[in-house]
Amino acid sequence: MTGPFDHLTSIRGQVAIVTGGTAGIGGACTERFAREGATAIAIGRDPAKGEALIGKLRAEGHDAHFFACDCVEEDQMAETSAAILERWGRADILCNIAGGWIEAPPIEEVTNEALHHSFDWNVTSKFLITKALVPAMKANKYGRIVNMSSSTGRRGRVAAALQYSTMEAGVLGFTRVLAMQLAPHGITVNAICPGTTLTPRAQRHSEERLAATAAAIPVQRLGTVDEQAHAIWYLCTPGAAFTTGAILDVNGGNWTG
Repeated sequence: MTGPFDHLTSIRGQVAIVTGGTAGIGGACTERFAREGATAIAIGRDPAKGEALIGKLRAEGHDAHFFACDCVEEDQMAETSAAILERWGRADILCNIAGGWIEAPPIEEVTNEALHHSFDWNVTSKFLITKALVPAMKANKYGRIVNMSSSTGRRGRVAAALQYSTMEAGVLGFTRVLAMQLAPHGITVNAICPGTTLTPRAQRHSEERLAATAAAIPVQRLGTVDEQAHAIWYLCTPGAAFTTGAILDVNGGNWTG
């Protein structure tokens, strides 16, 4: 059955690629795309997580696939991108979710190695696969690219890691300029800036810290991975063709710009 707005909302039959796509927000995106009828391709470093997620989706009858790859390794990323294009011939949707942070030391304790690691994890991981897949999108005159940033790339936060906040602000610059470059080719490029979301990484924090964080959010709770995936899904739909270079804040009202 089809509806009156399928031409705006349906991604059925599209090839949707998600880096960091085996857990957390990325995993929720992979599930959402598969259940929307897309060919959902998760890229991640952990084969066990990837195979478990893809096995679950296939058991439900969905078209889902996993590629084990470290998104900061240029050779691995080139091989994975080439394999995807050889098998499916195109890339309609690319969600660059891979990245993140764990510790937030003061500047005196941030090493050059940590700074470069954060750059690779949060920026290089997006750059390499995007560079590899954009030619196919240009050839097809269609594409949807969504980059994961963070509310910490939009504003200062005492509890946020300095190196992470710096790189997430960089992701926003990458998004804006790339959006302008690719707009004439029918390709949109947008970013999502989640507020604190109950991901496996967030759950490493104490219950007391999570409760205090939730209390400071106007909606009085943390976000869910499904809510973030739903916002990302909109940016990936055909109907979002006039939305490019945008930064979508999904944070429960914690920061409104």
